[in-house]
Amino acid sequence: MTGRKARIGIIGTGWWATAAHLPGLSAHPDAEIVGLADLDINKAQQTAERFGVERVFSDHRELLALGLDGVIVVTPHHTHYGLVRDSLLAGADVLVEKPMVVEAAHARELLQIARERGRHLHVGYPYPHNRHSRLLRETVLRGDFGKIHLVSSIFATSPHNFYRGITDEEATPPGGAMWFPGTETYSQPERGGGNLLTQVTHAASLLFFVSGLEPRDVHAFTENYDTKVDLFEAINFRTATGAIGSIASSGTVPSTQKTIEEIRIFGSKAHAVHDSVRGTLTIFFADGSIEEVPTLSQSEKYPLQKTSQHLVDVILGRDEQLVSPELGVLTVEFLAAARESAETGKIVSIDAARAPEE
Repeated sequence: MTGRKARIGIIGTGWWATAAHLPGLSAHPDAEIVGLADLDINKAQQTAERFGVERVFSDHRELLALGLDGVIVVTPHHTHYGLVRDSLLAGADVLVEKPMVVEAAHARELLQIARERGRHLHVGYPYPHNRHSRLLRETVLRGDFGKIHLVSSIFATSPHNFYRGITDEEATPPGGAMWFPGTETYSQPERGGGNLLTQVTHAASLLFFVSGLEPRDVHAFTENYDTKVDLFEAINFRTATGAIGSIASSGTVPSTQKTIEEIRIFGSKAHAVHDSVRGTLTIFFADGSIEEVPTLSQSEKYPLQKTSQHLVDVILGRDEQLVSPELGVLTVEFLAAARESAETGKIVSIDAARAPEE
């Protein structure tokens, strides 16, 4: 007799589904991929054939009607809200790719639905799953850093052409995927394109995850350069505890060069440098001691399959949820505040935005 398997459905069978989630689920011995849904039924059928999935649908509601344990939403940013909402209401746990949603009000609504229905709502951030991120978070929450004064993140990567709508310049799809990314997903403002929702969402969520900080007031500058969407930005924030922080990000690193993904945390008792590209973490303590944590292996640096595998383990009761929906909501609120600040030139209060309209 075999143990119970988690019955999973996937909505969206494009680039990231075939690069990360379907390989991750296929490698998990206790995941059953029940079906796939995509508006492009031909793409869904070809993907199903590649990964040995029997059922395909052009309407996601037919997939949800199968009574799934979990659903993974891997579609363009602006479609997340409706698909996640339908999946939660159908009684499934949900893993939604980053960004959770585009609008902060939608994020808060989905959190409320998940709580009311007793469902787990995950956001597909891989970085918290590497051991350096978890260790840094544990060290901060244990109080070893004392009072956190200042945090910073620089996240510079290479999606410039994606923001131009050029996604197929390579000979084959990136990351071993079956398909190239959609040409409009990252390049059109109305579809949630741009660096804020594509890359800053990684930097911000990880910074909040490891530091435990929650931004309150946000001041941001963004620039488009030669695209219709934001290409690089500088964002400052402060918290109710008195800590301040900064996030700088750019999508303009040449593909011939290494990206830059670094977090620094400064507290009253210690400070740390967390470098995701090099796979290093160093903690400097006020007593003069230094902790050099063993370097991550290449596969550990960006554990892209861990998010879908973790969904399965949480469903089966084998693990506690790592990336909370509250972190997803906070990140969406932060990005929305940054977008508003860049447009108005003003400091935007996240607390004020949460207040119900009079």
